[in-house]
Amino acid sequence: MQELFKILTSSVGRKILMAITGLSLSLFMAFHLFGNLFLFVGEAAFNSYVNKLHKLGFLIRIAEFFLVLFVMSHAYSGILLWIKNRKAKKVVASYSKENTSSSARTAAFTGSIVFIFLATHWSTFWYKFNFDLQGMSYYYVVTESSVGFGSPFVSFFYIIAIALLGYHLKHGIASAGQTLGIVGTKYEKIYNNVSSIFWFWIPLGFISIPVWFGFIVRVI
Repeated sequence: MQELFKILTSSVGRKILMAITGLSLSLFMAFHLFGNLFLFVGEAAFNSYVNKLHKLGFLIRIAEFFLVLFVMSHAYSGILLWIKNRKAKKVVASYSKENTSSSARTAAFTGSIVFIFLATHWSTFWYKFNFDLQGMSYYYVVTESSVGFGSPFVSFFYIIAIALLGYHLKHGIASAGQTLGIVGTKYEKIYNNVSSIFWFWIPLGFISIPVWFGFIVRVI
C-alpha cells in the first residue's frame, strides 16, 4: 500500500491519474450529452428521462460520488503538476511557443474556468433538480428559468465555458495518449480520430443546447 501511495504521488503517478480520470470524465460527458439531447425531443421526453434516472436512487448517488471524486482528483493533480512544472526551469523552457501548442500552454487557465463552470452547474441545475424544483418541470428549469437558458447571460456563459472545455480536452486527451503510451504506436491514428469526438463533437453538441434554447427559439 505504501509503494502504491508513492507511485500515485509521484509526477508519473499523477500524470497517469490525470489521464485515467480525464478519459473517464470524457466518457461521462458522452452519456450526459445523450440525456441532454432529449431536450430537443420535447418536454415530456426530457422529464421522463430525468425521472427514470431519479428512480435509480442510490446507484445515481454512487455515480455522482465518483464523478466528484474524479473531478477533484483531476484538478488537484493538475494543480500540483502545474506548480512543479513552473518551478522546474527545464520544464518551463519547454513551454515556449515554439515547443508547445496553445491548448497546452493555456491548460491551467481553461481547466480553472471549467472547474468554475462545473461548480456553477452543480449549484444551479443539479441543486434545482434534486432539492428546489418549486413545482417546475425539469424541462422548464433548463430551458426557461433564470438559472437556465431563460437567461441570456447563463446561455452565453455556458457556450463560452463549454468551448473552453473542448479546448482543454484537446490538450488533455493528447497528453493522456502520451502518458498511457498510445502515441507512437499503431493505435495512435485511431486514438486521435476518436479523441476528436470528445474534444470537438461532444462539446459542440452541448453548445447547441444553449444556442437553440437560449437564443434561436426566442427569435423565430
